[in-house]
Amino acid sequence: MEPIVTYLLYAALLFVISLVGAYIPRYGSLKDSRAHMMIALSAGIFLGLLFFMLLPEAIEESEEGGWDVHESMIVLVLGFIAILIIDKVLSTHHHDTCECHDHDDTHSHRLITESSFIGLAIHAACDGLALGALFTTGAEIGFLATVGLCIHKFVELFSLSSTMVISDISKKHAVIDLVVFALITPIAGLLFFLLFDGMEVEGMLGLPLMFASGTLMYVSVCELLPESFHRDKGLRPLLIVLAGIAIMLALALLFPHTH
Repeated sequence: MEPIVTYLLYAALLFVISLVGAYIPRYGSLKDSRAHMMIALSAGIFLGLLFFMLLPEAIEESEEGGWDVHESMIVLVLGFIAILIIDKVLSTHHHDTCECHDHDDTHSHRLITESSFIGLAIHAACDGLALGALFTTGAEIGFLATVGLCIHKFVELFSLSSTMVISDISKKHAVIDLVVFALITPIAGLLFFLLFDGMEVEGMLGLPLMFASGTLMYVSVCELLPESFHRDKGLRPLLIVLAGIAIMLALALLFPHTH
């Protein structure tokens, strides 16, 4: 089978698994308290994804590319700052254009969802670059990468969809956003595969992955984590966040080197 055909088959599988993850939080109707518990689980998942999978892989790739840890950390901070600036621009624009300046929860949830989408989209594009790079080394390695990314994308789409459930984004708009998001990784991987097939790509992905780590760090720590404790000040959200982290630790141990 031609390598491009193999990639397209695996990319289609990745897309379908991603949509399944996006669909689960939208199945039926969720009470607001339960939706916030899903946000807590998402926060834990993203923290685990950042520290157990994405950041270690980014550091390793950066070192292979000849970048020292200080240079890598600068790119990490740039990713964090980029989403910080985007988040504050969105917040200011929303405040200036919205007629209801009561800062209710649904509006703040929408801002969290928008900044999360942007940060995760950058991360998803880097995932695609990594997937395409691994497919250039052979179908077997590409298959293993796809298996890891299917799990990765399932929990990622689940978490992003969870933030949309409690926002004021319409169902139609949310579905379009989730489908677009699910397509980012397969399309980015296809472009990378077509452009760099047969070339040496080792170490090229380090800095893009560091930048993506910075964006995910902001989304996790500054958006999802505070939202997890917004309604419930007790121990329940803390335990759910810790459960999300534990899930990602287990996946990282079972499927090392996701990228």
